[in-house]
Amino acid sequence: MNSTCDKQMFLGRLGLVFIFFLSCMSVFAEDGGRKSLQGDVKESVLSVFQANEDLHTAFFNYDGKKVEEEALKVKAAIDLIKDTEISNLLTFSKEKLAAIKASNTRDENNRSYHLVSMALIHIINQYDLGGHYNAYSCPMVKMKWVQNSKKIDEVYNPYAPGMAHCGSKDSNY
Repeated sequence: MNSTCDKQMFLGRLGLVFIFFLSCMSVFAEDGGRKSLQGDVKESVLSVFQANEDLHTAFFNYDGKKVEEEALKVKAAIDLIKDTEISNLLTFSKEKLAAIKASNTRDENNRSYHLVSMALIHIINQYDLGGHYNAYSCPMVKMKWVQNSKKIDEVYNPYAPGMAHCGSKDSNY
């Protein structure tokens, strides 16, 4: 194996460990309640989710160039979060967002977006951001994403163009 392949395998395994870590944290959250956020912190976190809405749309109507542009906007919004705890939770996501490129295959970008979505789902499960954002998943492609349920409650699967409405709403905030 060459070093590029070894690095990709390592990053893939690191991503799986990260997802497992987030899943464990969700299971062991204090009394199932979400922490409240106030003022500038809440606004900066919500701006990440608002930017993610455009990224979700770009994936749903897949255009590699637009997907890359919107991924960089989500990354820039994460960079503006001043809360250390939340910023640290999204560090890996920034790397995955930077890895989303127009030149990648859709499958490669889907995998990166799924990892970002897992982190965002962890945020909405841990912090009360209001009732706009919820987790969704598709059992066929085994991937998850976040949607603004106030705008569109129907499933809009960003990963499978042939199964645009395949999946379920997994949270109800």
